[in-house]
Amino acid sequence: MIDGRLTRYSLWQFRDFVIDRGISIMIIGILWGYLLIEPVRHSMGGAFAMIPESPTWMILMTITSSVVSLAVLIALNGLVSTDRKMGYYRFIFSKPISPVAFYAQLFVVYMVGVLVAMLILALMLKHFVPGFSVANFLLYSALIYIAMGGIGFFISVATRFDWLTLAAVWLGSHMLRTLYGAKPGLAGKLVQLLPPVHKLDAVANELITYRRADASDTVWLLGYGLGFFALGLLLLKKGQLAD
Repeated sequence: MIDGRLTRYSLWQFRDFVIDRGISIMIIGILWGYLLIEPVRHSMGGAFAMIPESPTWMILMTITSSVVSLAVLIALNGLVSTDRKMGYYRFIFSKPISPVAFYAQLFVVYMVGVLVAMLILALMLKHFVPGFSVANFLLYSALIYIAMGGIGFFISVATRFDWLTLAAVWLGSHMLRTLYGAKPGLAGKLVQLLPPVHKLDAVANELITYRRADASDTVWLLGYGLGFFALGLLLLKKGQLAD
């Protein structure tokens, strides 16, 4: 793991992802999709056809976007904070390894892991919904991993309760934008600084269906994720891990 061998260690990081998180993501994704899609398919019988023009398409978009968000939550849970809470960082960094490089690589490896899991699930889904675009779905998955994962990475560096805090931030942003987004005054302006999570359903539908989404929403999501990811790396550089 010293110097250039850190890159080779990514294979072990990927293996850990598969064992610790990937299997759980696959099980949850399959169960979630089956339990929500199968009743619709069974009730509609021969009339079942999930296409963009069908009312059932929005059900599919809700399911797939929810699976992606759950996958990111599972992947980011304890990404940095577990090593700090359990004291593993003392062993990991007993050798001359940069925490910034180590956890930046881990973040990327886990992104690859999430995308591989989403690829497998998407290929399975395409068997039942031929019009479903696997490539567009992976594009959406990458967007959400960066947007949600960047915030989660920062929280995992800064706190010990990253999973709950990330869920609270994500859901809280949605609620605050819903309550105050359309209101005039200071509150309405301040909530505009939050991630546009209230538009995720629209972004999912536009990106997965047509491979395009509102540019401002997409840039805002990416900017939030990358910005907080950079802040997390900055905290690591300043020694936050050992605090």
